[in-house]
Amino acid sequence: MEFESATIHKPQPSMNPSLPPASLPTRAAKLRTWQAIGFVLAVCGSLVTLTLWGSWNSRQYRLHESEVALSNLAQALSSQVHATFKQTDTSLLWLVSELESAGTLPADAQQIRQLLELQLTHLEQLKGLFIIDAKGIPSVTTVANMPANLNYADRAYFKHHRAHDDRLPHIGHSIRSRTSGEWVMTISRRFNHPDGRFGGVVVATITLEHFLSLYRNINTGTNGAVTLISGDARVLVRRPFNEGDIGKDLSNGPLFTELLPKAPYGTATARSAVDGVERIVGYRRVDEYPLITFVALDREESLAAWRKETLFSVGLMLLLLSILGALSYRLIRLMRRQNYVQLALFLAQEQLLDNAAKLQAQALEDGLTGLANRRLFDQYLLDEMGRARREQLRLALLMIDVDHFKRFNDQHGHLAGDECLQIVASRIRQTIKRPGDMAFRYGGEEFAVVLPGADASGALVVAEAIRKAIESSDILKVRGEAVKVTASIGLCSVLPGPAETPESLIQAADRALYAAKLAGRNRTVDESSWL
Repeated sequence: MEFESATIHKPQPSMNPSLPPASLPTRAAKLRTWQAIGFVLAVCGSLVTLTLWGSWNSRQYRLHESEVALSNLAQALSSQVHATFKQTDTSLLWLVSELESAGTLPADAQQIRQLLELQLTHLEQLKGLFIIDAKGIPSVTTVANMPANLNYADRAYFKHHRAHDDRLPHIGHSIRSRTSGEWVMTISRRFNHPDGRFGGVVVATITLEHFLSLYRNINTGTNGAVTLISGDARVLVRRPFNEGDIGKDLSNGPLFTELLPKAPYGTATARSAVDGVERIVGYRRVDEYPLITFVALDREESLAAWRKETLFSVGLMLLLLSILGALSYRLIRLMRRQNYVQLALFLAQEQLLDNAAKLQAQALEDGLTGLANRRLFDQYLLDEMGRARREQLRLALLMIDVDHFKRFNDQHGHLAGDECLQIVASRIRQTIKRPGDMAFRYGGEEFAVVLPGADASGALVVAEAIRKAIESSDILKVRGEAVKVTASIGLCSVLPGPAETPESLIQAADRALYAAKLAGRNRTVDESSWL
């Protein structure tokens, strides 16, 4: 069999032995070659640079485009929130004016209830309107069948108005309604008695569903978020909706520590204080009210289209580079061949062949054991299987593994382990006799023997001879006693057909080797008999 080493380069003999020494490659010829190489590298570098520069610009444009869209969306949502609360607050302001002009709570509760219900029909965001007296007891409400003995004196908005004598609206945190059980947001105002004493509170509730129904129509991708946040950094409503997020404190998040201190609106890339996802965000304070609208797109999702575009550009660039590289390689190779063709006059063909043989032997021989190495094994097995298939001959493979070699190494050291492998290799080499039989170091403490033309019985004889030769060898002396090792052998013999491959033969022999180890080691197992 002949195996060509990829590391051997044979200069071509000169077609004109009479060429004078002056025809050898000159400095100008070498310079032309290097100029060609430099030109090719410059073109390739320019192509790579342009592709990367274009990809980077496209990425920045995508991010800028997302930021502009988020800024516009945050402004639109801010205007919508402002309109919602402004309409509701106007109704409360009218109600406070009516109560304070009357000087007391209305005597005709049914009449005032009708007025409140009329407000509900005009403002779809409202869930309920309440008039609560100074003791926290609801005196008039739009809620039908109001449960008895309800008291709202413990609500945050009631405590706020009772403690503060200002006439500003108060927007509370999102809470569960005691009457409907729904999540609602409150906006409230204080009203006074004619003498200035605290008279009670008028309250409007807005369902979170009002905002969620709007937010669901906004495309923020699968991992985006739309959030309405109170001025004291609490989550009022968020999509995707999760009850555990309501009321969450965001005061330590980047929105309140970095962004809002710089400007009341803007865009940025920040990591969410709610779920830790890095997003491109747009935010804006709501005019007149202590609220912030916050819209976010997952940064990775927003760049998904850019990634596809970049992959296409990179693929196209690599294709062009491969074509250019192949053409350049052929051109430079031709130039170098022309430059160096005359060098063959100064080399003897016999010396080249001798060097090639030495290099080939070094490339195909295992340095420790002197056996053929794995590279030669793969080629040899492939060639022998092809020959056996053509000539309808059997082919046998032995896989040999030194038993408990790791334990031997740990007990006696790596030098003793190397000596052990050398002795095992020597016994294998001495045992195989036929010209076509060949032994290899497969890897580590594992060896392989290829037996062309051997059937299972013949291969078993060789395998047992190898096993007994290893078992009878003295590896080293410890305290005057000989240390021995044993080996397990897996055997497979096939008549190769179209389906058989070197890999299938190796796998079959490996299975037999594994069976030998399971059976107690120091034995030979034929793969066909094991099955």
